[in-house]
Amino acid sequence: MSHRPNPLRAAALAGLATFVVLVGAALAYGVAQAQDDGTAVVVPARDVGDYDGVRPGSDNPPPRENAAKALAARSPVSVLTWPGFQMTANGSRFFLQTTSAPMTENRPGEGRYEVLIKNARTHVRNTRRWLDTRFFATPVRRARIERRGRHDLAFVFELREAAVPSVTSQPGQDGYTFLCVDFPPASAPQ
Repeated sequence: MSHRPNPLRAAALAGLATFVVLVGAALAYGVAQAQDDGTAVVVPARDVGDYDGVRPGSDNPPPRENAAKALAARSPVSVLTWPGFQMTANGSRFFLQTTSAPMTENRPGEGRYEVLIKNARTHVRNTRRWLDTRFFATPVRRARIERRGRHDLAFVFELREAAVPSVTSQPGQDGYTFLCVDFPPASAPQ
C-alpha cells in the first residue's frame, strides 16, 4: 500500500507551525503575555521616545548580567556592561555602565575626544558597536568603545565640531557605576 502525501494536510500543518513560531516569538520578545487560561494578550507598544533599557537612574539590568558579574569576580577589572546615549536639557550624554568605578584619563585630539578606561573589559561584543548620533543636536557624530592594549578600553568620540565634555561618575543600582560624558549642545543644527 503506497502512501500519497495530502497537500491540504501539509499546508495546514505548515500554517500551524508558523502560528506556533509567531506566538512563541511574540511571547519571547515581550509583545505578548501568556495568560493562565492558555491565551496570549498583546501588550501595547511604548510611546515614541520611551526607552525601557539600561540608563542612569534606572534599575534595568544589562544583558548577560551574570556573565559580567562572574568576569568581574574572577579578575580585578571593571567590566563594561552597556554603552548608551541620551539627549539632556543641557546637551547630550554618552554613558557607560560598569561593574565598578573605572579609572579614567581624558585625551582630547583633533576632531575626536577619547576617555581612556584603565583596567577594563567588555563581556559582550555588541558593546563595541558605533553609537550613531549624527541625527541629534550634539557635537558628536558617533562614538564607540575600542581596545587600547591588553587591559584598557577607550570611549572614542568622533566630533563634528570642537567641544570639551564633562566626565563624571555616578553610582547605579546593584553595585553598578555609570561613567557619564556630557557634551554641550551643538552650536549649529546639522
